[in-house]
Amino acid sequence: MNSEETLLSCLKQLNDDEILRLQKIVKEVEGSRHQECFILGTYLAQINKLEEALDLLAMAVGGDPRNSDYHCNLGVVEHKLNLLETAKLSLQLSIQLNPQNVDALYNLGKVYKDLNLTNEAIKTYQKVLEIDDSRTDAHLNLGNLSFDLGDYEEAINHYKRSIEISPKSPRNFINIGNAYRRIGKAADARTSYQKATQLSNSDGLRIKSALTLPIIYSNQEHILESRLQLERDVDQLLQQTLQVEDPTLETTTTNFYLAYQNMNNAKLQAKIAKLHIKSCPKLSWISPNCRTKKRSGGKIKIGFISTYFRNHSVGKLMVGLILNLPRESFEIFIITQRGQQDQIAKKIEQSADSVIYFSDNFFDIQRDIAELSLDVLIYGDIGMDIRTYFLAFSRLAFVQAVFWGHPDTTGIPAIDYFFSSKLIESPEASEHYTEKLVLFDNLPTYYQRPIVPERLKTRTEFGFDESKTIYFCPQTAFKFHPDIDEVFGQIIELDPSAIILVLQGAVPFWTDTLLKRWRNYSDKLTKRIIVIPRQTPEDFLALQALCDVILDTPHFSGGNTSFDAFHMDKSIITLDSEFMRGRVTSGMYKAMGLFDTVATDLKDYAGKAIKLGRSVDFRLELERQIAENKASLFSNKEFVMEFTEFVTDLSFE
Repeated sequence: MNSEETLLSCLKQLNDDEILRLQKIVKEVEGSRHQECFILGTYLAQINKLEEALDLLAMAVGGDPRNSDYHCNLGVVEHKLNLLETAKLSLQLSIQLNPQNVDALYNLGKVYKDLNLTNEAIKTYQKVLEIDDSRTDAHLNLGNLSFDLGDYEEAINHYKRSIEISPKSPRNFINIGNAYRRIGKAADARTSYQKATQLSNSDGLRIKSALTLPIIYSNQEHILESRLQLERDVDQLLQQTLQVEDPTLETTTTNFYLAYQNMNNAKLQAKIAKLHIKSCPKLSWISPNCRTKKRSGGKIKIGFISTYFRNHSVGKLMVGLILNLPRESFEIFIITQRGQQDQIAKKIEQSADSVIYFSDNFFDIQRDIAELSLDVLIYGDIGMDIRTYFLAFSRLAFVQAVFWGHPDTTGIPAIDYFFSSKLIESPEASEHYTEKLVLFDNLPTYYQRPIVPERLKTRTEFGFDESKTIYFCPQTAFKFHPDIDEVFGQIIELDPSAIILVLQGAVPFWTDTLLKRWRNYSDKLTKRIIVIPRQTPEDFLALQALCDVILDTPHFSGGNTSFDAFHMDKSIITLDSEFMRGRVTSGMYKAMGLFDTVATDLKDYAGKAIKLGRSVDFRLELERQIAENKASLFSNKEFVMEFTEFVTDLSFE
């Protein structure tokens, strides 16, 4: 043991009074005792006495300004005190004095990350690994940065190296599991989570593993196998004694991808909700305000909650309703995420009587909302964000309901109503929901018309052959149910001039998986499918305007994309599916009184698509009819009146 280690060992035996006396002695002889200042300052930092540590480490640097380690430890303490710019300078000085100081490099990378200097952080961590490739913390942080940037292959490589270095660290297996889960490698993700739970018991992680589903399915059998596995795992977990303190930190998942299997999820969603309540009973907390029998009177206090009250599908669906509710009847509260600054976010927040932002602690959010004493709490979506999903388990208002921002039942007992429409539900729809289904006469949105640029790009500017018939399927990759393969196959078989445009997935691996599936279906198919990059909002509208046929994804139709297309007078081929999530576009056609491009089955869908693609006259006539009738889709005040009447008629008991 060297002299520094001996001194640190001795310091650990001292109580607070003894440390204070030692600090006083060190300060009195600081000019010649900079090493002792450094050691004592380092120790005080370790026991989180940061202000005292800062003073002593500054003395050490003053006594020996050429010592790289002194600057490094000072920078670490400055970082902990959130003095980011000062910490950056201290660590940069440390590296100038000793370019091989890996601790200084590593900590500088952390500072760069907190300063949102992502590229600098990555380069700095890479320098750490050039010096010492065994630094698992640097591999871990590089993996996390790559994950945040969407470079999942690079993230997985760093996580794998972390596992090689530290095979007993559960965090390494959790991180690589999260990366596999994000790209849709469900089996690999589950295996990684299981390894993590073998190293460190976590009921939350067991639940997360059970709820991990593929994102792109190979075929219908793949869907059934995945669903059977999910149900089996949930049933097994329900038989166990489970304990989760905070599911937003331990389980960290919703059932988002369940909606894309094209099956009735009511019973399964209810079973999953039961599992969450069993593992964390305090999720079902009831606000003291809701234990009374009646509301207090006056204006109805109505809250709207979502992470996505911004330029997002949920924000677009909800902004018109929130802006147009009668203020003489309602006091409006917006509960959302801080820092959203686009025009939709500003409109929603400026329209409210009060805006409440999510705090860092989940159970603090729960109580913050309870303190509002709301009469009604409306979720714009449930199932897309872990905070709002788990908040929905609590009773925070007399009446709680959810809109169709994520168009699937929640299974959550505390959600009373699901707001939908007669236009988009089947006759058997009540069987698809655990909530009481409210069927408005109008589409359940006051949708504002999209802003169209004065000039749109042409086919030539996009690089498309003018002689081709362009079929555009503008939906996200995980909506591509295997049934669409048959439709695409029929189109290329019967329309020799057809090309099919699809958008690159938010995660490129999703699109790679789809292309592999289409190659297995037919080599011809991938030769006629063109994957185009994700577009700006303006260019997305231009693509819809220039194509000949817009194809809705069977079983999970467009929402915002369909509103946009109809605003551009474009016709969409859609399938009237079993569940609401596959009937939204057909509901828009019903609102317009148009039915010629709504298919009854996949064969009918392909036939209508080919007819629309090959018959210019038919296409132009449909576009004329849409232009004449599309006004019924936008800024519908009748829905606002319906919603207002429904809420004001509630008994609140």
